[in-house]
Amino acid sequence: MRTPIRRGLAATLAVSALTLTAACGGGEKDGAAKDGADKPAAGATTAAPTSEAPAAAKPLTDAQMKAALLELKDLPSGWKTTKHADSKTAYKTSKTECQFFADMMSSDGITGATTGPSADFARGNNDAEINEQVLNFTGTGAADHLKQLDTAIDTCAEIPVEADGQKMKITVKKRPAPQGAEEALAFSLGVEVAPGITIAPNFAYARQGNGVVRLMVLAAPAASKDFDEIAKTATDKFVKAAQG
Repeated sequence: MRTPIRRGLAATLAVSALTLTAACGGGEKDGAAKDGADKPAAGATTAAPTSEAPAAAKPLTDAQMKAALLELKDLPSGWKTTKHADSKTAYKTSKTECQFFADMMSSDGITGATTGPSADFARGNNDAEINEQVLNFTGTGAADHLKQLDTAIDTCAEIPVEADGQKMKITVKKRPAPQGAEEALAFSLGVEVAPGITIAPNFAYARQGNGVVRLMVLAAPAASKDFDEIAKTATDKFVKAAQG
């Protein structure tokens, strides 16, 4: 199973390296929620993740995951829905402690997680793009996932990455997380796709119970405020759906 938000970033990097145009996104894959289903999906803040995982919660239902996704009506004017082709690019790094980010950029799924539905949006001539993905875990998998991510963010300020023979440098910088979920994290990736050419997608992760929503916004650096507002909107909608 491939994770849309990952293949979206992979597509962004591949296209940016060749055409200097960012493209990211995805669609629902196998295991995505069905309309109106209420059964739990198979498989599986605003503070940073704590050292002790919370008690296990029930996985999100298919209906909850579907309700958690952003819709066009949730976004400011100028956005449109979009989809992009799959990418099979695999990323590797010599820093084993930072493999989390290389895996996040690759096309494989997350171990222990069930991939829920996704949503993709673009603005203008694809000069800004959004990808949102819902993930479902069992046990303490969701809390463990955010704890692992938090550790990686603090450990990996700069990461050498290689894909398809192309070498690039990635920087990781934590940024303020959206408020409202049991746990949330946000960070920016600075991806040098060619000498002197860097793209900077922003990410937000929020956990509520056994569900995790991941948001990626790729836009001009001047649109940082847009990311904060979109991340807050996405988090609020996800929490409401998870508690419903």
